[in-house]
Amino acid sequence: MARWLAALRNARPGGIPAADAVLAGLLLLVAVASVLAGKPDEGPPAVTLPAAVAMTGPLAWRRKSPLVPALACASANLFQAALAQAPGTLWSLVAFAVAMYSVAAWSTEGLAAVGGGVLLAALLVGEWLADGPDYLFIVLLFGGTWLLGRAARIWRGRLGHQQQHELDAARLAVAEERLRIARELHDVLGHSMSVIAVQADAAGAALDSAPELAREPLAAIHATARGSLAEIRTMLDVLHGEAGGDGGAAGSPGLADLQTLLDSSRLAGLEVTGCIDAGLPDLSPAAGLVLFRVVQESLTNVLKHAGPVAAGVLLIPAGNAVQLEIRNEPGAVAVAAESPKGYGLRGLGERVRQLGGTFAAGPEADGGWLVTAVVPATAPSSAAQAGIAARP
Repeated sequence: MARWLAALRNARPGGIPAADAVLAGLLLLVAVASVLAGKPDEGPPAVTLPAAVAMTGPLAWRRKSPLVPALACASANLFQAALAQAPGTLWSLVAFAVAMYSVAAWSTEGLAAVGGGVLLAALLVGEWLADGPDYLFIVLLFGGTWLLGRAARIWRGRLGHQQQHELDAARLAVAEERLRIARELHDVLGHSMSVIAVQADAAGAALDSAPELAREPLAAIHATARGSLAEIRTMLDVLHGEAGGDGGAAGSPGLADLQTLLDSSRLAGLEVTGCIDAGLPDLSPAAGLVLFRVVQESLTNVLKHAGPVAAGVLLIPAGNAVQLEIRNEPGAVAVAAESPKGYGLRGLGERVRQLGGTFAAGPEADGGWLVTAVVPATAPSSAAQAGIAARP
């Protein structure tokens, strides 16, 4: 039964909603039967029958062309009132009310005013021709019906706007999540693939001359690959809803993993030194992840664009924030800014600014490259970072 009703509600034969066609058909049958039975007798059938058809049949177009039934009812009322007796049956009142509501609910403001005004005027003129006293009743009943139709249109418009807003918000959330996943993949795989590529080259060269020297690069490749797989599994846990409300940052790398990152970069051939202040303020997991990604992406860019040159990582307190600097010496080829379409530096800047921090990256006078980031802290300083000591 419910499926049949849903199919009827969604059907549109000839572009006309099936519910409107059914309503018009039922009123038409009642009107014709009433006229032919002469109950009540409002005039000869030659006058009342065409008026009945004109008042009820066009109601099928009440949503497709709402001005049509309003004008048809107004014309039929004047026609019958002038040649016989003004319509006063229950079905005629229903037809007038439906036409008035429809022109108000399904028309623009201008057409609603025109249609409602014409129909109300026709009803008042019909009452005047019949010498009736019900002018106030007509104004209150059909004026109130018109206002109800306008209120329904406004409510429908607000509901549609709200639904569109929710749809846009959902699309934006999906786009932001895709961008976040793309950044994570770029940061994780970009660094790991760079390290693996360098170590694979070293292992390949060692296999030709001194196979025993290939053991260390292969071990580095193994460790890097396993670390990347662990981070990817963390991302998959987030996608499956197994992480908390911090966007999965709690299970991701942070400041405590910087030393491992520096060691990995040294294995890749970078002459990197780290100076990490032991008195850093506490950061949220999300902020720690962002700082880790900035260091990771910056060292990956150094290795990719400048080669195995000297680089330094400095992490110090800056009031109630943490300031990060990554500086590298010039390589054989100057480090170039990334394409604006890339995920690298632009993505890092977006990450930092989302946390209320600042980010800058650019070349220095000697041909090197400097990346700076300041990320606000979320809690007073403590000894949580004391285990991360400065290490050359």
